[in-house]
Amino acid sequence: MRRFHFLCCLLVGGFLFSFIIPVEAGAESKEGPSGRLMLTKVALFKSGVGYFELRGKAPAGEGIPLDFKREQMNDLLKSLTVLNLSGGGVGSIVYDSTKTAAQELNDYAFDFKKGDGLPQVLEQLQGSPIEMATGSSAVKGTIVGVERRMTLKNDIQIPFFYLSMIDDKGQLRSFHTEEIVGIRFLDERLNQDLKRYLAILFQKHRKDEKTLVVTPTGEGMQNLLVSYVAEAPVWKATYRIVIPEENKRAKPFLQGWAIVDNVSGTDWKGVELCLVSGLPISFIQNLYDPQFIKRPVVRMEKEAPVAPAIPEAGVHTDRMRMAAAPMAKAAMRQMESFAAGRDMNELRSEEINLDERMRELKAETATREVGEMFEYRIDHPVTVEANRSALVPIVAKEIDGEAVDLYNEAVRPGNPLAAVRLKNSTGLTLEGGPLTVIQGGSYAGEALTQTLKPDEERYITYAVDLGLHVHTQAGTKTEEVDRVIINRGVVRMHRAVIETKVYTLDNKDPRLKTVVIDHPYHSDWKLLNEDKPLEITDNYIRFEVKAPGRGITTFAVREMRDSWESIMVTNLTPDHIVLFEGKNYLSEKTRQALEKIVALKSEISSIDRELKALEKGRDQIFKDQKRLRENLQGLGQTTEEKDLRSRYIKQLNQQETGLEKERERQKALEGRRETQQRELNGLINSLEQDLSVKEQ
Repeated sequence: MRRFHFLCCLLVGGFLFSFIIPVEAGAESKEGPSGRLMLTKVALFKSGVGYFELRGKAPAGEGIPLDFKREQMNDLLKSLTVLNLSGGGVGSIVYDSTKTAAQELNDYAFDFKKGDGLPQVLEQLQGSPIEMATGSSAVKGTIVGVERRMTLKNDIQIPFFYLSMIDDKGQLRSFHTEEIVGIRFLDERLNQDLKRYLAILFQKHRKDEKTLVVTPTGEGMQNLLVSYVAEAPVWKATYRIVIPEENKRAKPFLQGWAIVDNVSGTDWKGVELCLVSGLPISFIQNLYDPQFIKRPVVRMEKEAPVAPAIPEAGVHTDRMRMAAAPMAKAAMRQMESFAAGRDMNELRSEEINLDERMRELKAETATREVGEMFEYRIDHPVTVEANRSALVPIVAKEIDGEAVDLYNEAVRPGNPLAAVRLKNSTGLTLEGGPLTVIQGGSYAGEALTQTLKPDEERYITYAVDLGLHVHTQAGTKTEEVDRVIINRGVVRMHRAVIETKVYTLDNKDPRLKTVVIDHPYHSDWKLLNEDKPLEITDNYIRFEVKAPGRGITTFAVREMRDSWESIMVTNLTPDHIVLFEGKNYLSEKTRQALEKIVALKSEISSIDRELKALEKGRDQIFKDQKRLRENLQGLGQTTEEKDLRSRYIKQLNQQETGLEKERERQKALEGRRETQQRELNGLINSLEQDLSVKEQ
């Protein structure tokens, strides 16, 4: 802990009065402190956090301050690890409360922020015991108050002050503040409050900064390791790939760089830098702010006083106790002047082989797999100054690859894209990022890559090949029915539909080109081409086609898809059977069963018509009976009316007899229909066929 001495200067009555108060304060730090603990390791992840490791020595029993931003506290409390490598322990880890500096200052009854000088300080500390030095003598006593008086000097009123105090002999005395040389507060608790108050004022210039103090235990100097996780910018990967000329047999050369941002406010000096590819789960939980549970408020009941009661003694008494992670100089240094006095014409005449020079880069990294992640560890100390960024080389290797054209009609219908077919032969996991292509000693285009695992293959497109034009033509041909399936009362007829797509490649350039065609993939279609495709992705079938220079090449993709036509067996007619029989859609057994089904359907239809006729006749009789009954109600007792009544009654009796016969007929027909329907259902359910028409 560093000790600061605060010199408080107060202008009193035209004289400068000063007194000194010692204050202990923490060392200034952001990602780690300066002093005993030094930042030694930084590991950056793709999940927006960084791992920071500090090491150093400190005396046992002495607190080591580490300063953090308030927003870092939740991650700190979640991940902080403190190890005493000397065999001792860790006595305590304490940190500032959630209060702001203004809130902490409000906890004190005195207020020194106004800056009114010694009188204001002494007036707020009335009743405090002090020892006051005046010239060559010292006086002990208790502050009573401060008296303000005015004097006129050059027509200007100037205030001056007298300190009133009771000395150790009980005398009330008054001293002009100009006579006071120094004041010492005798109350130790007040001294501690003053130290803490001034320390808070001192730390106000570090906005919203919190201090965590680690105190080791043991004997003598203790070797400590402190690590924690804090929010940090993600590191970014960027690549350059050199594609060799066609007449050279060299492999493509891949350069990879990591962009590292140090926004911590503290220099990273000679740290071990690790860059981790992968996405470990990370989250923020509020551990720093105290959590309170709202409790119910119970009002105190006012009751009449009662006489004391003596409870009975218990037979048994039970007691319960509760326990409660320097950038490489070659990568960071600025480009030096080619030569201060060198003639520019000489520079222009100098030829530089860009391909060969780029292959000279070396990336001093050690790599390893860490679970589901991949780590690049820079093999030399790295220095990145505060609030600066750095490019660190992580890959410099040859890689398996071939220059091709990749054609995808959905991306660009008229031309393919110039591409590199890469196989990650570096043995490293290559994090996704932008990639710049160098070809023929010059810039050729750019691409954006995704994460590439070892031995994984990927196409990297970087430009449009305007020297090769592509035209497509699609055609559809429907074949005859080649299969008839009957099952569960449904006749299903299969036809093959041949889909043909012709790709015409018009190569305007003189050199031979390898064109990879992305043809749409349908999982339920059958490929009819004899040549096997290069590969199949989730959405495309890839074919490789050679396109000679200054020539036209055609390539056709033939696929077969299924087309099914369905008809219900119950909807079949004799005409259907005749048609199906003529096209050999039916076996002999199926034909006989269908004929019987159709015959039964015809009989059932005949019964349905008869039942409908009976129902219609019965309805007519009901209407006639209603009319006769209405007529009967209107007849009187005359002879003619009696004869008419007899005739109506006789007619009603005849109709009732006819209705009875029709009911019997209806019952018989319904029984017959039910029997035939059961037979029809049985025939339909038992009818099965899977017939290949070509075999007939």
